[in-house]
Amino acid sequence: MNSRDVQPALVTSETRFSAWTPVSHRPSNHQLFQERTTLVLHWFDLWTDRQRKQFIHSILTRCSRSQLKFTRDRFLSAVPATHADFTTVLPRFLSLYVLSFLNPLDLCSAAQVCWHWKFLAEQDCLWLPKCVRRGWFLPYTPGEREYGSWKCHYVACARSLDYLTPREAAEVYGTLNELLGDAEELEERRRERHIRQLIREKVAEHKSEQLDGVWERSCKSPSLRSHPQTPSLSPSAPPPRLLLISSRIPAYEMVLSAARGVVVPLLYDHSGTTLEALLSRVERSLRGRGAQSVAVLAEGDEGQINLLQGGCPVTRDTVLKPDVREFWEKLGGLVVPPAEGGSLFIFAPLAASGQLKSLSSLTGLNISAPVGLATGSYQSILGEWEGGSAFPPWLYFSEAPLLSWAKQARWLEEALGALRENLGSQLKQLSQEMRGRALGESPGGLRQGPPVTEAVAEGLETLSGERCVRDSHGSPDGRTAAFRELVRSEGVYVRQLRAVARVYHVPLRAALDSNRAILSSANVLMVFSSLLEILEVNKVFLEELTEKMAEWDPLQSVGDVCLKLCSRLRAYTNFLKNYPTILRTIDRCREKIPAFRAFLKRHDRTLATGMLSLPELLLLPSSRIEEYVPLLQALLRHTAPEHPDRPQLSTALDTLSHYRDFVRKVNPNMSSLPPSLREGNRHLIAVQEVALLSCPDVQIAVSLRVYEHMGDMGLFLFNDVLVLTQRSVSHLPFSYAQRTSHTFLASVFLRGLAVHDITDTKYVKNAFVLEGPRQRWTCATDEEGDKVTWLSALHRAISATVRES
Repeated sequence: MNSRDVQPALVTSETRFSAWTPVSHRPSNHQLFQERTTLVLHWFDLWTDRQRKQFIHSILTRCSRSQLKFTRDRFLSAVPATHADFTTVLPRFLSLYVLSFLNPLDLCSAAQVCWHWKFLAEQDCLWLPKCVRRGWFLPYTPGEREYGSWKCHYVACARSLDYLTPREAAEVYGTLNELLGDAEELEERRRERHIRQLIREKVAEHKSEQLDGVWERSCKSPSLRSHPQTPSLSPSAPPPRLLLISSRIPAYEMVLSAARGVVVPLLYDHSGTTLEALLSRVERSLRGRGAQSVAVLAEGDEGQINLLQGGCPVTRDTVLKPDVREFWEKLGGLVVPPAEGGSLFIFAPLAASGQLKSLSSLTGLNISAPVGLATGSYQSILGEWEGGSAFPPWLYFSEAPLLSWAKQARWLEEALGALRENLGSQLKQLSQEMRGRALGESPGGLRQGPPVTEAVAEGLETLSGERCVRDSHGSPDGRTAAFRELVRSEGVYVRQLRAVARVYHVPLRAALDSNRAILSSANVLMVFSSLLEILEVNKVFLEELTEKMAEWDPLQSVGDVCLKLCSRLRAYTNFLKNYPTILRTIDRCREKIPAFRAFLKRHDRTLATGMLSLPELLLLPSSRIEEYVPLLQALLRHTAPEHPDRPQLSTALDTLSHYRDFVRKVNPNMSSLPPSLREGNRHLIAVQEVALLSCPDVQIAVSLRVYEHMGDMGLFLFNDVLVLTQRSVSHLPFSYAQRTSHTFLASVFLRGLAVHDITDTKYVKNAFVLEGPRQRWTCATDEEGDKVTWLSALHRAISATVRES
């Protein structure tokens, strides 16, 4: 076989589809690709423009996705894009923020650009503020995927503007159309311009001061960065930390659960324990060991601490009485010496009263107590402390549970006070029985301590007086910290008052001006006029404090500003006189005006109001009067006697103290309990609060029916009957509590009661129908879980009644 016979086989194995297309020979393949490309380009040059476009279209339809992206990138590099739709480039929330600056007419024009712009321009977040600003509210809450509801409502309201004659306006709103004077409007604009200018000038300085204050507080709490001091190595266990907790502390269970592992908590009965019995229990708890430190958590305020009931409170004057002095002396003897870190912590603002010196002389320990700068019930223990380097709350408690308890202590304290007042006798008897079982001993068998000589008492009193005088020169740092706390708390207070005006007064007034009134002009003035007057007074007070802070130095005077506030307390007096009438107006309008009831439901307990309702926000003025006294006491305590500001501060403190006593006298006691619903051979199964609804037109389809809130009801389910009552809620002055009263409406035997469920729609949710022999009621619960639980209990009760019959 020669070479001619082998050559054809070699060519066949290296070609594909034809004898002249090489596969494995890359140079030949590249040369052939270049020749074919040149031929195609030559033909492309000879074609017409139409033929070229058809050829390009055919090529692009054959390209894959990656090839099309490559073509796009080549086009962008050759011809850069000079115009782009910002809604496709920016994130959605930025596009909506840009569109929020357009007026309604421009938004409607933007919706005609394309479908994507139409979707963005009809979002509810753009049209909701525009409707609320004019007092136009939807009668229902749009669904999650329902877009354009507020735009349609705005267009409908704008196309059908109502106009009332002066006589009709007087009949509907209770007054003629009110016109705002030009002078008042110009003055308001001038005041707002001045405030904005002042904010722009001082914002940088305020931010730096706030950062400095946070840094100083963090530096004053070294326990956040370091662990407690480790005791010396010894075969014995480290000394424990003892915590005395009074049973009068609200939610003391939360305090016990927040205690750290090294703490020995001792809960004692406030009403049935004596000082000797308490000291005996302390000795048994320690079991002969010395305590590293002792902490006392009991009721108290600036100047006194209420350890026990029946005995006199521990104050600067009563601390030298024989039994009180003996208690503190023996308690100090159970703690390790001060050289080894022995300390006494009192969780009450006693530092502002100078009582720490007397207790330190009796116990011989280092005593720490809150300064009392922080405002709010039991909030002072989280503020600045005096008399120690460590931060005592973190030595005894975990941070998260303690913060949660401190926030809820005020509401819990008020609830416990009402409970003790209404069930005092029952609780006292139960407490005595439980105490007898737990202690197993009689307080009458305890021994009394020896008497105390008059010489020791006079010596201790003289020594404590000399030290208090020597320490009364004040501290510039303490005066600065007290003034900063006054400015900070005043800023929070003014922001809350502004929230009331912005969230409640402005929309109600806008609805009144647009002839779509929710409340009449007389009711709006009754509810908000005195509060707005207080807002103006405190805005001026805050501006003057801010100016003082900007120019602060140790010789700066604050008393003149406080005296100006004292001269403007008439605004608070007017508010306090009208406070019960304001609450009755709110309750009456909520019961009789469905639009106002829906308005409160929409705005109460939102982020803008700090999760508070309107009646709870109306408690702010009286609470602020209570807070001014400890703030000025702390400021006066850190002011030297020779300071020029001390006389004015003393005068302002006396004025506010007398006014605080006046507020406490004005506070009426209006708490009461609803009557008990009991009857023989009948037991209560469940109670449910519902809303009574009414449908104006029952002829339309069920899914399109709109229901109107007619009132609130209470449903009492017994084993044989269902009792329906009309529920009315009224808020008590100077209290977070509510008074709920029930008026009998009807009672239906369960054998003749029929229950029908209503499917949830965008107009009504969690609704059902109760149908009796003569009448039917359409009800709705607030939560879906309440509806399911109630209907389940109701069906079980009806089934049990049918089986028995």
